[in-house]
Amino acid sequence: MMNKFSIIIFFLFCTYNAQKKITPKKPVVKPVLKTNYKLACGVSGVNFKKIDNWYNEKYVNDKISPYNFKKSKSIKKVKEQYSFKKDQLFHSGKKVDSLLVYYRQSENINYLVYIVNGMSTGYTINANNNPQPSMYSVTYNKDGDITYNYLESNVFLAKGSGSFKGYYYAEWNGKNQSFSKEILKEEGEVKNNYKVGEWKYYNNEGKIDSVKTYTLKDAVDVRFPQCIFNKNEPCY
Repeated sequence: MMNKFSIIIFFLFCTYNAQKKITPKKPVVKPVLKTNYKLACGVSGVNFKKIDNWYNEKYVNDKISPYNFKKSKSIKKVKEQYSFKKDQLFHSGKKVDSLLVYYRQSENINYLVYIVNGMSTGYTINANNNPQPSMYSVTYNKDGDITYNYLESNVFLAKGSGSFKGYYYAEWNGKNQSFSKEILKEEGEVKNNYKVGEWKYYNNEGKIDSVKTYTLKDAVDVRFPQCIFNKNEPCY
């Protein structure tokens, strides 16, 4: 009798456990730390880790300009802290990982320069208080191609080589709702990112101001910000 009773109890116990719902344990979710990157205007989907401010002390008057100089670096200071090695930007001996540079070239011209993994991907140019977004920009791709975007035309240098034409920036007329005509500023040949051969330079009336001849030994780089570090004709 006891054996039958024990069997019945054991059967009921097993049946109860079989019907009992097993509640799965919740997985432990580790919190994801958010990196406080700065969003860069002009480069879609890119968040820059750091922002730096540069200015050209030759054309920007720190006494009368509304520009904030407290956290900005002059070109002289930039050249002390930054350097280029094999086309990669370094700061204090370390390769720049991700940087957005606000550069004030003059009272009327500002650049937004984009640096990713040490390489410049291009820059946007805000000129003459023209409407935003700016119509002027320069882009560099992984193949070494350079594209200069102007209002009326584009200049493409395949792998950093080809015929180049640069223009004075147009000005916006609010009354007529139109830009002034672009005037040719300079023209010449570029090879492997450097000026070569005869170059012609024009004044803002479109007349030839000077003519120069270059060789690769002159090492006049046309790219920005590389051209800041040119020994001959630095671009500032």
